[in-house]
Amino acid sequence: MTIIKTNNSGWATVRHVGYFCLLLLAEQLPLTGLSFASAIAGTQQTQLTYVLGSLFLIISILITILFWQVYRKAVTDNNNEFEQRLHKRDGLLVAAGFIAMLLINAATIPFVKTSGNANVDSLTSLLQSFTFFMLLFVAFIGPILEEILFRGLFLNWFFPHRRWLSIGLSSVIFGTFHVDLSSGQVDPIYWLSKILLGLVLALVYSRTKNLKASITLHILNNTLAALV
Repeated sequence: MTIIKTNNSGWATVRHVGYFCLLLLAEQLPLTGLSFASAIAGTQQTQLTYVLGSLFLIISILITILFWQVYRKAVTDNNNEFEQRLHKRDGLLVAAGFIAMLLINAATIPFVKTSGNANVDSLTSLLQSFTFFMLLFVAFIGPILEEILFRGLFLNWFFPHRRWLSIGLSSVIFGTFHVDLSSGQVDPIYWLSKILLGLVLALVYSRTKNLKASITLHILNNTLAALV
């Protein structure tokens, strides 16, 4: 599979920007909805927790299916993307990417603020209230959503002939959407760590031309983070 040569007309770019923004909002919907619902209803009742958690997973899965269909349409000229398996070379790149992620985390985590990080605090609160459901989302569903959006779609829609610009922009946007800019308390080290992780994921996708590779790497990283 080769990264798509898209229509570079102004209208195509505007259309892709619009689609991307809508998908960004859709990607945020499950977590935002769960936070809002739990804040209103509370999570003291076990039965209510299971109901909200189940709805959260169902909505997340439906959005993932929608994203996958959009991605299939975006790479309609490269349908072999969905048939090819991960080869040995892909596995080696995933392993190299995982080592790079471990090094990034080891270098940045000691300097990340342990409090006052709105994004981390929100996720921690949801993990405590909806442990089983959040672990499934963080470890599996979330990585698939983000890889389709930030790698599969972004790298094919925007600057496909200027690879490094596309990779750089996708990494910055990926990192930025992992911090809460509205809080006014952005931890620059945490932000940088997410940008670097996004860079590794983008490089793996760009080198393998197989979204399954970056999805696998993202799942490995998130699963390790959830278990530690």
